[in-house]
Amino acid sequence: MGKGLKVITWEIQASMPYWTKISTMLSITKIFTFESAHRITDYDGPCCQVHGHSYVLHVTVSGKELENDMLLDFKLLKSILQEGVISQFDHALILKENEKNRLDFGGFDQKILWMDDEPTAERMLLWIKDRIIPKLPPKVNLESLSLYETATCYATWTP
Repeated sequence: MGKGLKVITWEIQASMPYWTKISTMLSITKIFTFESAHRITDYDGPCCQVHGHSYVLHVTVSGKELENDMLLDFKLLKSILQEGVISQFDHALILKENEKNRLDFGGFDQKILWMDDEPTAERMLLWIKDRIIPKLPPKVNLESLSLYETATCYATWTP
């Protein structure tokens, strides 16, 4: 009977989350990919034309406390990004909401993400940051974002 009681106690304790403070900062990174098209309105060069990229997004979070020996479950980070970012960008035409783009694409019967600014890698990172930070647990910080338009061209955000 004593052994059964110990097993029940252990099962209850094992299923409860626990926080561990650590003396150093830890970070984890998850990499996401999505396909999108965009154009930079009134740009003096080929990027003023609609063109696409196979974007690669690196998301790094950090903190000093572990919950159940993890800074953040990768599944939760994936869920946050999938709902708030990837589902918006993937297979979308990303455009600045302005008169020229509304005239050219207002009747376009496809997925369009309208942004307040031109959809440069830099502005896209700021848009992404604004959607991730409120969804993170309080003890986890957004450390950096890197968005690759090509294998050799990318922008990085850090606080």
